[in-house]
Amino acid sequence: MRNRTAGWVFGAIAALALATGCGADEARPPCAPGEAACAAPGPEAVIDPRIEGPGMRGDALPHWPMFHHDALHTGRNGVAAPAGGALQWTYQAQGEVWSSPAIGLDGTVYFGSLDHKLYAVSPRGKLKWSFETLGPIFSSPAVAGDGTVYVGSVDAHLYAIRDGAMKWTAPMHNCAFSSPALARDGTIYIGSNAWLVYAFSPTGEERWQWKARAGISATPAIAASGTILVGSDDAQVYAIKPDGVVAGSLETAGPVRSSVALGPDGTMYFGSDDGRLYAFAANGKLRWTFLASGPIQSSPAIAPDGTIVVGSADKSVYAVTPDGRLRWRFPAGAAVASSPAIAADGTVFVGSDDGTLYAIASDGTQRWAYRTGGIVFSSPAIAPDGTVYVGSADGRLYAFR
Repeated sequence: MRNRTAGWVFGAIAALALATGCGADEARPPCAPGEAACAAPGPEAVIDPRIEGPGMRGDALPHWPMFHHDALHTGRNGVAAPAGGALQWTYQAQGEVWSSPAIGLDGTVYFGSLDHKLYAVSPRGKLKWSFETLGPIFSSPAVAGDGTVYVGSVDAHLYAIRDGAMKWTAPMHNCAFSSPALARDGTIYIGSNAWLVYAFSPTGEERWQWKARAGISATPAIAASGTILVGSDDAQVYAIKPDGVVAGSLETAGPVRSSVALGPDGTMYFGSDDGRLYAFAANGKLRWTFLASGPIQSSPAIAPDGTIVVGSADKSVYAVTPDGRLRWRFPAGAAVASSPAIAADGTVFVGSDDGTLYAIASDGTQRWAYRTGGIVFSSPAIAPDGTVYVGSADGRLYAFR
């Protein structure tokens, strides 16, 4: 049973990617001075003093600059009040939206679409700009302190875009399902279906690459020490030093497409297609596993009280205590590959393949639910005012408040 369902989401993604030519590098026209679509490369990214390094301060970040909020992948906005279920607006893209939104300091919402475009939409739902790549975008954007937006594409490139113009692009030799993560020094880390993890400078130079034994669709997490943690389809989670040297690995019994979330004590939480949620101590020793009834490709989020919340292909959202015991289980209408987002009061927002965005109270009861017109693989993002943004396979970005 598990083997038939293990690739339920990634199989769909791979089929779409193959249909659009995922494989070796496609040629991206180089930047040329004066071209409207290509901005001249600027200096090293400016780090906004309110951030002190993108993604490294967890709850102190008022916005949602990358996948799962911060480089620790806590999936929690500690300054945002919970949203009600009132739909504020939708923005219609020209293709399905599997990408998870990111939110800049000015409230701009960024997301990708299978129509090949990265969109920038105002907090009121008005298009600010769009940028077209050469392939579908499953990857979720990351926004640096200077407003540069980084995103990967199935065209096998990482893009750096500012105000709708391309600053630079870098080849990654195969599809990018992984999303970029931003380190304190501005380094961008991202995985590739070419089995590679890359480190790029803010000006687009490749600092290093490291090869796993299978594809990498999980998004790298960055520990407080600077160590990069990323899962692979080879059933391992790798710990890579900032210089690109592997420090060790954590073994599971299935592909790891879930991204690592780091607790305040350095505990590493992540799911595997073997159906287990894993907790490893900062020293690499296994603390516990929690067994679901289906693969876990959702990335765990960590609630204010330390509860770990994650979705599974078994149509459930699980809340697990820091010592590995079930706190509650919420039944969804279909598989849950969307990664939960948690508001300051512990309310959990998560999508499902049944097309629904669920709002779940901290005790596991449903607060509200909204049915979209397609699968909700996209993971929600929470703005400082509590607005929740999420994409759907119906091609819309939704805003709830």
